[in-house]
Amino acid sequence: MNARRVERASRKNADPTAPVVWILLGHRTGDNLQLQALADGLGWPWQAKTLTWPNRPARWTAFYGRTASLKHLEPKARGDFGPPWPDLVLSIGWRSVPVARWIQKMSGARLVHLGRPRAPLDYFDLVLTTPQYRMPQTGNVVELEGPLTTVAPENLLASADAWTPRFAHLPRPWFAVLIGGDTPTLRFPTSAAKHLASTCDRLAASCQGSLLVATSPRTSQDVTDTFLSALRTPSFCFRWRATADNPYPAFLALADQFIVTNDSVSMTHEAALTGRPLHIFPLHRNESWYRTALRRLDHRLRTKHHMIAKAYESLIRSGLIYPPKSTADYFERLIRSGSAVRLGSPATGIDFRPCTSENVRAIQAVKSLFLPAENSEPGEAE
Repeated sequence: MNARRVERASRKNADPTAPVVWILLGHRTGDNLQLQALADGLGWPWQAKTLTWPNRPARWTAFYGRTASLKHLEPKARGDFGPPWPDLVLSIGWRSVPVARWIQKMSGARLVHLGRPRAPLDYFDLVLTTPQYRMPQTGNVVELEGPLTTVAPENLLASADAWTPRFAHLPRPWFAVLIGGDTPTLRFPTSAAKHLASTCDRLAASCQGSLLVATSPRTSQDVTDTFLSALRTPSFCFRWRATADNPYPAFLALADQFIVTNDSVSMTHEAALTGRPLHIFPLHRNESWYRTALRRLDHRLRTKHHMIAKAYESLIRSGLIYPPKSTADYFERLIRSGSAVRLGSPATGIDFRPCTSENVRAIQAVKSLFLPAENSEPGEAE
C-alpha cells in the first residue's frame, strides 16, 4: 500500500476537526485489511505507516512490549515518523507495540490495539480482541465475536457484477470453496487436498451444482495442483496471485453455500456473515507437545481455585505472560451456534444462523474514547 496515496484519499472531504488516525501496517495482509476496515469505518482522516523489521527481528520477551521505541524497525522505516502527530494510533500484532507506545510518548495519541498485544493491557486505551486470544475481561478490553469484516458491501456488489459473466455458465447451486494452507498448528498435506476435492465433488453433485474455487496466499503449489487435478465437478478456479484481481468478494456475494478450510478465522467469519450454509473442512493438527501443554495448562489455571485463576489473569493483564491462541475455540463456537457444520455432516434441515458483523461495535468503541467522560464506556453506542 502507498501511504501517501492513502492519506490523500482519506483526507478528501474530511471534517477538519476530526481526530487524525495513523494505522501501523505490518507483514500480514489480513491484519492490514482489518486496520484499514476500522479506519475507513471511523470516517476520520487516516494515514498508513508501514513497519518493516530486519531479517532477524527481535523475539518476544516480557520486556519487549514495555519499551517505547523505534529501535526494532529497519533504519529506513524510522524516518517515516514525525509531526504532524496523530490523535489516534491503530495497531495489530505484538511487534507493533513499542512503535505505538513511542508515538504516544511523542504525541499523547490514544492507542487502540487489535488482537493480542502481549504487553500490559493498561498501556492501551482500548484492546479489540476475539475469542481465540482468550484475553481477560477488563474495562478497556472488548471481545468481539469475530474479526472485522474487510469487504465493504458496495465492493461485494461491484465484484459480483464484474465476475458473474465469467462463471455464469456453471449450473447452480454454486459452492464457494475457500482454500487456505499450513499454519503453526495446522498442516495441509496433498492427501487432505485429495480428500477435500472428493468431498466437494460429492456435495456439489448431490444437487447438480458446481464449484467456485479460490486459493489464498497460504495455499502451497502442491496442494493447489493436487486439489484441482482431482476435481470432477464443473468449476471455476482462481489461483491466488498478489497482482491478480481476486474474485473472493464476488464469491461472498453470489455463492449459495460455502466450504472453507479451518486455518483462517477471517475467511470463515466473512462466509458466516452471509447466513448461507457453511461447511468447515478441518486440516490436520500439527501442534507441538509444547503448544498442547500450554493450552492444557491455560485451561487448568482458568478453572482452578478462584485465587489461582485471578492471579493467572493478573499476569496476563500485566503482560508478563500471554495466553495461547486457540482458533479451535472459534470454530467450535461457530458450529455450536448453528452457523456452520463440519464438511461431511448433514446440512439439510439446519437453519443456518448468520453471524453479526462486529464492525459497528468496534467503531463505536473507538469513537467512545473521544466522547465526554460520562459517555465513554468502550463498546457503548453513541
